Amino acid sequence: MSTARRRRRTINSNIVDVSVESDEDAVDSCPLLGEEEASRNDNQTLRICDVRRVDNGAPGTKKNFVQRIRSRKNRLVQRVLVACRLAEPSRDLAFKSEQVGNKAVMEQLSAIRYSLVAHSQSIVNMSTALCCFTGNSSRSLHDDSVDVLANVAAEGHKIREHSLVFSNLVEKSVLAKIDRRMTEFEHIDSLIAERAKLVLEADYAKRKLLLEQQHGKANRIADRKHALEAAQLDCERATRVIADQLSFVQPKQDTEFLELFREYALLVAQFFTRGAKLVEDTAISQ
Repeated sequence: MSTARRRRRTINSNIVDVSVESDEDAVDSCPLLGEEEASRNDNQTLRICDVRRVDNGAPGTKKNFVQRIRSRKNRLVQRVLVACRLAEPSRDLAFKSEQVGNKAVMEQLSAIRYSLVAHSQSIVNMSTALCCFTGNSSRSLHDDSVDVLANVAAEGHKIREHSLVFSNLVEKSVLAKIDRRMTEFEHIDSLIAERAKLVLEADYAKRKLLLEQQHGKANRIADRKHALEAAQLDCERATRVIADQLSFVQPKQDTEFLELFREYALLVAQFFTRGAKLVEDTAISQ
């Protein structure tokens, strides 16, 4: 009977250890304050502790080999659950994937910007070539045709002026929007990189606190607690800023490319409409 009781106690203690370690592995490296109550209301297995009450003075125990194996297994299980959309990823993973997505969007925006600049410049070059052609033709013909082609040359200059206006409009409207969007994504990328540094600082402060707790120096423990709390508050602040920026930027991603092409197509259509009107007015005047 004693042997059976010991086995039951061992099994129960192992189950408790696995549940605790799975909770520790699922926690973000820098959770937001006050999310413990929200997670309880959602009835999820993912628990986020209040960072103000982390490491409240209880000395931590070093994980043995079996515990490390279990923690790795729990992390693997958590990844599988996230991949199957049965669990929410941590903010660290979410922000990393957001960085990858932002870089892909910036590359697309850069390619679109290059294409629009090249196309608008080709229109300017075409108008400049037309202006030079009409000017040379007017100087090489007889006197009775000079007046007619002089008007054509003048219209060619007007078309070139319209092309320059078109290029300026593209730069100030479409290209400016692309530049602003790329600046927003670069800003978010820098915020995520800065938060990663704050996470490392919080981890460092936590390790230093554990060392002081092992040495048992009360005055140093209080200082390390204060340093840990300050580091985690900075990390929390950075997390909130990134979340706010993402909520502002993400809703625009679905339709922004289409809107950019529509706006550019409208400017091109207006340019050719004005050029056709100039040619039509010249033909009527002749």
